[in-house]
Amino acid sequence: MSLSMPTRRLVRGATSPTTTTLALQQPSRSLSTSPSRPWFWSKKEPSSPTNLKDAITTGTAEARKSLISKLQSRSEAPAIFEDEVAPQQQAVTEKEAAVLSGDQKSSATSGPLTANQKAAQPKTFTRLGGSLVKEALARSVDPDPQARVRWERKIAIRQVKNGTDAYSLEPRLARIARTERSLHSKSPWLPTSVKKLVHLARQIQGKNVEDALVQMKFSKKKMAAEVTTQLKMARDLAIAERGMGLGQGQEGKMEIQRKDGKWMTVGDRSKMYVAEAWVNKGPVRAKNPDYRARGRMFLKESPSTSLSVVLKEHKTLVREHQEREHRRKKQGPWVHLPDRPITAQRAHYSW
Repeated sequence: MSLSMPTRRLVRGATSPTTTTLALQQPSRSLSTSPSRPWFWSKKEPSSPTNLKDAITTGTAEARKSLISKLQSRSEAPAIFEDEVAPQQQAVTEKEAAVLSGDQKSSATSGPLTANQKAAQPKTFTRLGGSLVKEALARSVDPDPQARVRWERKIAIRQVKNGTDAYSLEPRLARIARTERSLHSKSPWLPTSVKKLVHLARQIQGKNVEDALVQMKFSKKKMAAEVTTQLKMARDLAIAERGMGLGQGQEGKMEIQRKDGKWMTVGDRSKMYVAEAWVNKGPVRAKNPDYRARGRMFLKESPSTSLSVVLKEHKTLVREHQEREHRRKKQGPWVHLPDRPITAQRAHYSW
């Protein structure tokens, strides 16, 4: 085994350890794309910690006052109602200053407060500097009162115009939703099947709420009690939330024909009735084994069903009757053979 070494290296003598060789600068690319000296190396530590929470809780009253004024200052451009907004802001600022000065005077006169006294005092700002003054909170909810009033006025004018103009472009469904009341109520999942509950739903559909309650009172079905509870709950919600059935409808008796062809007399048009009633299939409550002959077994599923009802007023029945009568009169009499000109006449028969 021989050592193979270039001849030029063998001929060249060894360099002295005192001499230094300067290497040529070659372009090199580091693996990372970050700069050689990151920006955070030269970052100096702050002399004093500027924590918002510490400045509010442990700072002086002047610091809290200046911080609150900065947080509550307007950040947008001057509005067209600057002359009206400025007095309101000045009043709020003066009230906050009075509250803060009162706290300072009380603390200076009475000395350090106990924990119970601090808890009993009303708070004027939160831990993060938000104001708890009534006027400041109102401004945070309603930042531009003048714009809100203008928008409400415009919407009110539009509603009155659409309600009184016979040639208004208001959609039919929007007009019905604006002039008529209704309530949709859905019961929780009941331990019964769709096939059993659907008969009770069909029994109360189209009846007045009082008549439907009477039907469920004398029913032998087990779920009749649940339907009664749901009807009473829907009736109470309709009265409390929608103002239905208060007896303030249009007076005067009127004979109308319902969709099923039956005639009825309508007195108080605010009276409630069950316009729609249907059932919804719910999740399976449980699966129980059913042991059969010859070692077989099936699973019996316990179903769950809910009942949904829609309550409306008799005013809706009157409108539907009038619309049907209008369509019937507009249709005109039925003509057996229409009177139209004869076309495509020929000298011979066409059949």
